[in-house]
Order: sequence, then C-alpha cells, then structure tokens
Amino acid sequence: MWQKQRKHDHVLRYLIISVVFCAICVFYLGRLFYIQISGRENVYDTGTTSYTEIVHVARGEIYDRNGKLLVTNSYTYDLKILHTPFSTLSLYRSNQACLRLLAALEDCGETSAHLEKYFPFDGAYPNYTLSEEAANADSVPYYRMRRMIGDLRLKDGTTPQELLEYYLETYQLLATDVSGDRVFTDAEVDRLLRLRYDMDANRFSAANDYVLASNVVSSSRLIPYASELGIAGVSFTVNTAKRVYLYPGTASHILGRVGRIMAEDWPYYQSLGYQMDATVGLEGCEASFEEYLRGTNGLKRVEVDSHGNIVKETMLTEPVTGKDIYLTIDIDLQIAAEEGLRENVQYVVEHSGESNAEGALCNAGAAVAIDPSTFEILAIASYPTYDLTTYNLDYESLNADPAKPLLNRALQELYAPGSTFKLGIAAAGLSEDLITSASTTDCRGEYPAGSSWSVACSTYNKGHAGHTNVITAIAQSCNSFFCELGERLGIYKVEEYMKKFGFGESTGIELAEQTGILAGPTYRQEANVGEVWLQGNTWHASIGQSDNKATPLQLACYTATLANGGTRYSAHLLKSVYAYGSSTPIYTDTQNGTTVLDRIEIPASAQQTVFAGMRAMVVQNQSSVGRWMNSIPVEVGGKTGTAQTGKEADNALFVCTAPYDAPEIVVSVVLEYGAHGYYASQTAAAILNVYYNGTDAQ
Repeated sequence: MWQKQRKHDHVLRYLIISVVFCAICVFYLGRLFYIQISGRENVYDTGTTSYTEIVHVARGEIYDRNGKLLVTNSYTYDLKILHTPFSTLSLYRSNQACLRLLAALEDCGETSAHLEKYFPFDGAYPNYTLSEEAANADSVPYYRMRRMIGDLRLKDGTTPQELLEYYLETYQLLATDVSGDRVFTDAEVDRLLRLRYDMDANRFSAANDYVLASNVVSSSRLIPYASELGIAGVSFTVNTAKRVYLYPGTASHILGRVGRIMAEDWPYYQSLGYQMDATVGLEGCEASFEEYLRGTNGLKRVEVDSHGNIVKETMLTEPVTGKDIYLTIDIDLQIAAEEGLRENVQYVVEHSGESNAEGALCNAGAAVAIDPSTFEILAIASYPTYDLTTYNLDYESLNADPAKPLLNRALQELYAPGSTFKLGIAAAGLSEDLITSASTTDCRGEYPAGSSWSVACSTYNKGHAGHTNVITAIAQSCNSFFCELGERLGIYKVEEYMKKFGFGESTGIELAEQTGILAGPTYRQEANVGEVWLQGNTWHASIGQSDNKATPLQLACYTATLANGGTRYSAHLLKSVYAYGSSTPIYTDTQNGTTVLDRIEIPASAQQTVFAGMRAMVVQNQSSVGRWMNSIPVEVGGKTGTAQTGKEADNALFVCTAPYDAPEIVVSVVLEYGAHGYYASQTAAAILNVYYNGTDAQ
C-alpha cells in the first residue's frame, strides 16, 4: 500500500513538473513570437528600451531620353506616437509632450490633420455635457466608450462622469505644484482629456501606434518642427506615396499607374518579398519596370533610455532606394503626337462635309515615331487619352466613354494595314527579281481585267492608267499592280516576307501588345478558320486587306525594317537605368545590345526603288500630303492607306520616312474612320516638324 502511494506521489510530482515546464515554454515562446513579430519592445538590463522602425524609401523616378523628369514622388506622412518609447516618460513629461505636440500642430497650421472622433462630451472643461451621439446606444462613440470601460477594466455600469473622473485622476490632470497652484490650466486639461481619451479609444498600445496627425504633406513645417522637439517616440511614417506627373495628361497610356497590390496578385509579390500594403506598378512602364523602380524599405532598431532619449540606432536591414529609369521617349515628340492626333481628328470631322463616309465618324487614332536604326520608340500616342492625376476620380466616366480613352490603340487595337502593306510587297518582288524599277503592269481599272470576280483599282483614271511601274504604283497606290505582283510571288512567299517584316509577330516592346494577323493559309490553318484559301484571297492580301491586321506600332516597325535595309530589331521603351545618386548607368540599351528579331535580305537597289516610290507619293500629292510636309527641312517619303472597316467610313493610315532615302525617323499614324489615308499625314507632319524644327515651330 505504501509503495503504491509513493508511486502515485512520483507520478503526480512528474505531472506537476511537466505542466510547469510546458507553461514556461509556452510563455517564453509566446514572448519570443511577440518580440519578433511586433518588434515593439525589448528591455535590457542597462535600462534601455528598444523598438523597431521601418525606414521608408522612395520609388524611382521616370525621365525621358533627354533627362526631362516625367514622373516623381509626393509623399504624405502620419505623425505617430510610438507606445514603447513614449511609455518610458513620466506622467508629467508625457503630459507636457502631448501639449507641446498639440501646440506644434497649431503653430504649423495642421490642426485639421488631427481628428478626435470619439470624445463623448460637448463643451469645454469643466463645463461638459454628454453629447447626443454618446448618449445613443447605437452610435460609434457610445460603442467606443463601453469598449474602453472594458479595456480599462472598470466596473460594469461605469457612467460617463465616472469615466471622466478616472482620466482626471489617472493622468493627474488636476495636480498642483509645491505652491499649491494647478499645473495645468482648464484649457490644457481639456486638451489632455480629449487626447488621452482618443488614444485609448484607438487602443494605443505596444502593438498599436497612435496617429496624432494624418496625411501631412512633405513640405509641411510640422515635419522639422515636431522632429526638433526631441520627444521620445514621435515619428513620421509614410502614409501615402503619390506619383506626380510633370506633364499631366501626356503619355498616360505608356507611363501607367501605381497602386496597392491586388488580392489575386499577392502570392506573386509575396514570393518576391513585398509587404502586403506595398505600392506597385499596375500598368504601363510602372508595371513593366517594377524591378528597377521599386525600392526596398529598411528596418532599424532604436534604443531609448528611461527618459525617452535615443541612445543608439542600429540598421537591421539597409534600405534600397528605387532606381531611376530613362525612357526612349522624347517628351516633346510625345506632346506633338498627342496634340497632332487631337487636331487631326478635329480637322477630319470639320472637313467631312455632309457625308459620314467623308470622316464625320472620326473620333480616335494612334501614332508612333521610331528610330529605324535602333527601334527606340520616340513617341507612342493614343487618342483619346486621359489624365493620370485624376484617373481615380474620372474612372467611371472614362470606362463608360464609347470612344474608349483607356484603350492604348497604339499597342492594343488592330487595323487592316491597307495600302501601306504594298511597300513590303514591292520590296519582296524587287528582292526576288520578279520586277525591276522599269517593269510595268497594264492597269485596266480592275484585276484581272474583265473578270466577274476582280479587285477594283480605286485610283484608275485618277492619276494613272495603262502601263504602270512600281514607283508609280506606290505613289498612286495601284491595286492592279500589287494584285498581279502578289499573284506572281505566291501567297507563301508573301507570308515569308511579310512575317519577316513583323506582321503577325511580337514587336518585342516591354508593354502588353496585340500581335496582329498575317493573312494567308498558314493563319487560317492555325486559327482553324476552316476556309479554303483561294487565288482571290491572295490578291486582297497583297493590297493589305483579307485577314491582315496590325497595330500602329507594328506598322512603324515594319516601315523601320524596310528603312534600315531589312533588320527588324526589338522595339523598346527602356533606354537606361541609374541607381539612386549615381551618375553611372547600371543598364543601357546600347551596352546590352539591340535585340535582332529577324532579318530580311533587301538589296540596296530594291530599297532605293521603294524609297523613290514613297517620295513620289508625297511630291505628287501636294494638295493633300505634300502641303503638310512643306515645312519639313528634309525630303519625306510616305505611303497612304485607306482600309475598309465595314462601316460608313474607312480607316485612314499613313507611314513615312525622313529623310526619305536615308531614314533617321519613321512615323506611322492611324485614324479610325478617317476616310482617306492622306488625312493621317497631318499628325505625321506635326511629329516631324518638332523633330526637325523644335518645339518653337509649333
């Protein structure tokens, strides 16, 4: 019996020891978790207390190719009181600190940045009356008051007056000095009561800082003022980081927006080490170059003594400021392109006459300017556009607008290339020795002449008839010539050449784009369209119709490939990247080499013949295209296109090179329902005018 009792005692003792041991482990593990996660408190034997602070960094800025600032940052800050260091102050010192901070708000004109929403009394101390809201059991102030009574562990049924007396006593607001005089005036008691109450109503604690002032702008005098007060635990943290656009309403489709991480994107950003409330690029260059523009916040540990004085700061994680990026865009050309499109659309509508077929429906378009030697994008515009500075306010109206201003037509809209396609067909025929500059086709107004199923030549008897060579065919856009040439090439050879020119292919641009369609049996088979490719389809495809579709950027890249002799580079917007404060780039498009997407062998003689046709097109159309180009100090070569849309009006297209025989800039323009290709040359001229004559020419 005795042995059994001893055995029972041992078991009980072991059980008690195990329970105590587990309790101790749970306590220390919980404490470790609290310190690691909250980063709020760590008291050392030396009498110092430490807390961690996030060191916020700036997002990188965006510049144009010439160093003109396009996008910068504007920050608003929250003035916070951090519980851990603030709690080291004596009651008298913390009350004095509160009064000094409130005085700073008043002195700096920032009283509106401080909101006390839950104080349950009206009037001023000592003449308080319970507010109507606080007396209403369904109100937020009433709920907060009852919650606070529980948080403060006061007895159930504590009245508002008893709560007031609790604050007066707890914070010694009616204390007197050695002479028996009140330490605080009635006005100061009133301010301290309201502030202390608001702190508790917002559950000011080691895990929850108190925001004394919100959305303080970076230029406010309060920031240096409050910092110079030297009060323990007073800190400014970034509330919002707002992007500032130096050219409001310009390049909006390209620059893009920033915002909070979307819920569906959080796993991706989490894997990259982002905080959940981080600001990231959502669209455009902001999103595409996020890896450069983003900064990485730092983390530092601050140690304060028993009086709240900072004794040591240790950087735990070094902050990394976002890098600055320089785009290939020339902002002056970008402005010219956007203004040119707006004025061009207005011009077409005003000159449309009574018939919708003459352009009355024109309300949108796009333009691209590109360097043919590098495929650096100098300007890329979509009209109508919008202003990034008011995007959030305007979103509903923008989204409902039938003109679709949010759509980036330069990259996302597809258009039949129309007669601009004929330049590539001409280059293919010349390169394959199927024609020479002297070869002619007998245009009878339709191809094939006399057939019941033929393609009409819209320019027949409007400048040409009979035997037409390739230069005249380009200049006067003879359908018969290119239908016959397309037939002689054969559709598979047409596909081969035009694919190398970039039709149906990605341009390589860093932003999202449509890749378009290259008409031919290959597309129909891959798309499972199911239609048999007939000879007539080749005729239509050879003049830029049939299934052919391209973006304005693709049209620019296609023309640039022809302009540089047959090399199709990757179109790009990123020119260089600089680390913050550095004058040496960490990336440049030249150092890293321009990516070659494809090459096509175009003999110099073939290229010059096509150029001659493009120049003749401008010269022979002085009343339309030529008159817009007269102010350009170099000779310009161009090609119009008028593409059927199935509606009352056709799309107007125009591509050009300057100088025509040794191009250094290529421009493409599309006007939706612009009626006639020559109309689109107005925007191209506006871009070239600034390129050659500068902004003073406008």
